[in-house]
Amino acid sequence: MQVSSSEHTKRMVMLMGTEYKGGTKFYHSVGQNVMIASSSFPYKNGYFGSSSPSTGNKTRNIKSDDPKATAKAFYDKIALGGIEKSYNNGKVHVTKMSDGTQITFREVSSSDGTPVCDINIKQSSHTGGIKQQKIHFTKE
Repeated sequence: MQVSSSEHTKRMVMLMGTEYKGGTKFYHSVGQNVMIASSSFPYKNGYFGSSSPSTGNKTRNIKSDDPKATAKAFYDKIALGGIEKSYNNGKVHVTKMSDGTQITFREVSSSDGTPVCDINIKQSSHTGGIKQQKIHFTKE
């Protein structure tokens, strides 16, 4: 029986005892998390939030009273079941999903200082319809 590379990766990660983000028992793809995130955050045609007036569809905005908490809640849902690493004293989190998607959460973006979540699907094999995007979380 031939095993696909993503099945092989899932098995290897399980054997190594890796913990998945959110305490899930299985390595998730970003496509599996679309429904989870879209039930709590605005989602249409593969994009979360609204398009940025100055940069178009790939840069998005989600407004809230507490941008940092909203950004963290979004990241926790979209990256659920991935393998997370933290950098810069915990201010940057990078999660690799089973399909190859990389999700990056930064507490402070270099462009405008807002919390930001990047969804990089360039290496993805199962996007579930999500498009490449950077989401800024701004004050209402």
